[in-house]
Amino acid sequence: MLRRLLITAFILISIPVAAQRRVSAAMEVKTLYGGKVTTVGSKVFCASSGRLVQVFESPYLYYTVTNPDGEFKIYIPGTNEVYSERKEDFSDKDNLLYLFMSGHGDDLGLGLYGYRLSSTTREEGGLLKRTYLPSAPGKGVAKVELVQENYLPIYLAYYNDKGAVVSKTYLSSYNRFSNLMLPLRVTSVQFTSKKDSTLVRTVYSDVVVDGQDPMFDFKVPSDAKPLKNLPKARK
Repeated sequence: MLRRLLITAFILISIPVAAQRRVSAAMEVKTLYGGKVTTVGSKVFCASSGRLVQVFESPYLYYTVTNPDGEFKIYIPGTNEVYSERKEDFSDKDNLLYLFMSGHGDDLGLGLYGYRLSSTTREEGGLLKRTYLPSAPGKGVAKVELVQENYLPIYLAYYNDKGAVVSKTYLSSYNRFSNLMLPLRVTSVQFTSKKDSTLVRTVYSDVVVDGQDPMFDFKVPSDAKPLKNLPKARK
């Protein structure tokens, strides 16, 4: 199974873990699928522990809280309700902002997920192409290619057993924030079938490094009413 890509995407290039402990940003995600475009905006707050808080205001105000252990919560302040679940797929270990915090941004966390570097080649224009292979074949991914420009990741592609690309991601618009380089635009294409694909564009703004916003420490109220099912969109 392919690991989740692009929920919130930031990259670390050789930054000490202790140097930056908190990053917040505004995030806009546009998704094109089946001829329809949906837009979701949120504010993200990530600490070096891997705890990630997101604030959404549409279609109604709600918060999500996740951590590297796979604990996931949705809190709706309007009704004081909370949905909780614990599942490996919800883990923030594959969140690129967390990877930056933990010092695994150089390979976008591929090493954490059992991929090993197989080869490195120099392409035209000074680009570096690194090929990774899965340590345990049989999960639908035969190889992964990562391209770097000036040692900054700009392209990531997953290939299936038949040699076809099943997903590709472009990272661009790098900006420096203190000693941190971040790509402010990430575009991902997921090929769901031979005819269908999903295009996701994520744009970041208002980046703050080591801020003191209280949302970093947000906790769901202890008297929130538990929900048995995942909340549906409401007006």
